[in-house]
Amino acid sequence: MLIADWRCDWIGTGLAEKLARDGCRVRLCLNGPVAGQRMQNYMRDHANGLLRSLGVEVIPYAGLHGVDADSAYLRHLSSGEAIVCDQVDTVVLALGHEPADELGQRLADFSGDVFTVGDCLAARTVEEAVLEGLKAGVAV
Repeated sequence: MLIADWRCDWIGTGLAEKLARDGCRVRLCLNGPVAGQRMQNYMRDHANGLLRSLGVEVIPYAGLHGVDADSAYLRHLSSGEAIVCDQVDTVVLALGHEPADELGQRLADFSGDVFTVGDCLAARTVEEAVLEGLKAGVAV
């Protein structure tokens, strides 16, 4: 299994951990230098140690270029060199984030106050969602 992680945040590292714990052979391909690059340092370092202990292969500076029946083709983002990962049966894309606001849409006609925070506004980090939640709580 190969995970293509565009943001280098909680999503790629969390998916890699879960899938490795479920018994999958996981390769985490990053659009940056280190897994969890956008996480707080102590959390990033812990996550990287955990991924190593679970046997996750981390491939930094790797952008997904294509796939076929059993291989994934990557490009090293600094050198441009090809990286070929063979024996890939599944590719998981963590390449973009979309807001999820189904509840907010259902409440469009509600006459009371509605505060939206986190991923219903835009794809957010945990820290951003907590700050927005704090601001919404203060506004009540």
